Amino acid sequence: MKHPIKPIIHTVFLPVPDLKVAIEWYADLFEQPIRPDKTGGGIYWGVSFEGTGIILDSQMWGFPPMIMFESIRDIDASYDFCTSMGYSHVGELYRYDEAKHFAVGGNMVCWAISHEQPEEPVGDTHPLLTRISRVIAHGDHAAETESWYAGFLQKDVRPDPLVQGLNGIAMDRGADLLVDDNRLSQTGKAHYDKLQLDLRVAPALVIDSPDLEAARDHVIAKGASDVTVIEERMGAACFTFYDPYGNGIMMRQTR
Repeated sequence: MKHPIKPIIHTVFLPVPDLKVAIEWYADLFEQPIRPDKTGGGIYWGVSFEGTGIILDSQMWGFPPMIMFESIRDIDASYDFCTSMGYSHVGELYRYDEAKHFAVGGNMVCWAISHEQPEEPVGDTHPLLTRISRVIAHGDHAAETESWYAGFLQKDVRPDPLVQGLNGIAMDRGADLLVDDNRLSQTGKAHYDKLQLDLRVAPALVIDSPDLEAARDHVIAKGASDVTVIEERMGAACFTFYDPYGNGIMMRQTR
């Protein structure tokens, strides 16, 4: 039987306190038009890249960013798999006409009718922020995190071809999953009152750029905070910046 959870990271959810303001900030950052048709239920799914995008979620404010994996249409099979594996924190399965989803281990598994339709063209790629190439799974003990996702996706862990010294899992399309024990990120943990946990969650993802110095100037001009210096890490130049709400993004130089 085909594994019901697809190796596809469709979206990364970023928590924001004020959806309207966040939409405007991200639209300005990526220089994309605001899509009113992509707003509803406290979320905005209009920050588009080919393969893997960003959803801004005001309902998640106070919680960490979340990775969303695609499910086959029979999401009950995905849910049954997760419960059979004995994963902690398997949430309720929510069912709507055009989407069904549940949370597990800090991730989301989702089937949506839009996943079965041709992907909408995203328009011109931003010249400096070209694509999301990696989504980061943070873990203090890399081997444990790698083993969890290998079982969850039923996919082999392999050395990341771009980030020297770290492992990850190749996805069928879009961004690949990268497991980081903080050797790449080099960030501290954030405290989440609602969870009573200290978690390392930044950066949530990696965006490629052909011109890192120009990209750094760009994000500073757009109001990014805590922008780090450009430095060489694990095989490529990179820097990290944060949106006004504490969500971290890493930029890496493309080869």
